[in-house]
Amino acid sequence: MTITAWYMDDDNSDQRKPHKTNPVQEVSVEKLSKLGVLSWTGLSGENDPKLAEIKQERGYTYSDTCTVAPGKLPDYENKIKAFYEEHIHYDEEIRFCVD
Repeated sequence: MTITAWYMDDDNSDQRKPHKTNPVQEVSVEKLSKLGVLSWTGLSGENDPKLAEIKQERGYTYSDTCTVAPGKLPDYENKIKAFYEEHIHYDEEIRFCVD
């Protein structure tokens, strides 16, 4: 899986859209790393032993699997609005992205 990140536009109308600037201003993996975003590749799934090792090394004690799709995520419309808004987590958080 390739990490893709970009600066967002100012349109708040529909959180399901990608909200890329025009022209698109991508954020490199190197820039994300400088911001403190950690990433790993080659994991086969949420039960991969390497993921368990990462969680142990970083002291993660909680994990969950979240499918962000209508019918899969309870209260989908409100949740995507919350995901869209910038917010801070005071503890590190792990996200295992499959799609």
